Amino acid sequence: MTKFYSLLAAVALTVSSNLVAQTATVTIDVASIGGTAVLGTSNYNGGAERTWTTNAIDFGGKAITANAVNAPTSGTAAGTNIQTQANQGVIYNTTALPGKILSVTINSVGTARESSLYGGTTRLVNATAANYDVTGGTQIGTASTTGWTTTDLSGTDYKFFAIKRGASAGYITSIVIVYENPTMAVVDATKGKANLVKNTIVSNELIFGASAKVSVYNTAGQVVKTAEVSENTRLDVSTLAKGTYIVTGLVNGQTVSQKIIKK
Repeated sequence: MTKFYSLLAAVALTVSSNLVAQTATVTIDVASIGGTAVLGTSNYNGGAERTWTTNAIDFGGKAITANAVNAPTSGTAAGTNIQTQANQGVIYNTTALPGKILSVTINSVGTARESSLYGGTTRLVNATAANYDVTGGTQIGTASTTGWTTTDLSGTDYKFFAIKRGASAGYITSIVIVYENPTMAVVDATKGKANLVKNTIVSNELIFGASAKVSVYNTAGQVVKTAEVSENTRLDVSTLAKGTYIVTGLVNGQTVSQKIIKK
């Protein structure tokens, strides 16, 4: 079962002045935390804070560990889920996300799935060991075993979150956070003189309208191709999967980004 908190009605592309906001995703799971070397197995470590870094974002957790074998159900391998202690387990970020949070999806296994989601503009859980309180934020999702109450936060700028465990121990397979990525904001080429890419709908090659050192990003914010190009040169992108990409480069001292569609 998946619990999805939508913090923005229209997530796809938001136009502001001459910028089109792009999104990035960070996933928290046993592997991204660092495995049992960080989490241990069936050991809450006295509530001491466990910390890790994923995609250059710092996270923390208290009263969390990796599951033991056969937990929560028979046949479950040890160390495959994040086990959170009843009433105390909490997962949060300790440094701000690069852009405001758009959505948080909690994927769980077992019958106990009760958690609460909080959002805020500053860190929501302090660094004191065995202190599980969430402070200074707004509760977004109301914990319930039968349903969820969500709040539209399209007018907020929350870059911090905290997920607090409910009345029973829980087993989380992953937490997926989607946020605005300001480094991938796309300049509308029709509103300026800079034109980095001539053909924005492509099959095999990009044709450039200016000299630049360019990077191509996928929608997850990952660099999939880099090159140094000159005006009217071509870059082979035939091996890229179909979809939307962002091409960025420095043109006449201005950072320019353009969206392209690979057919």
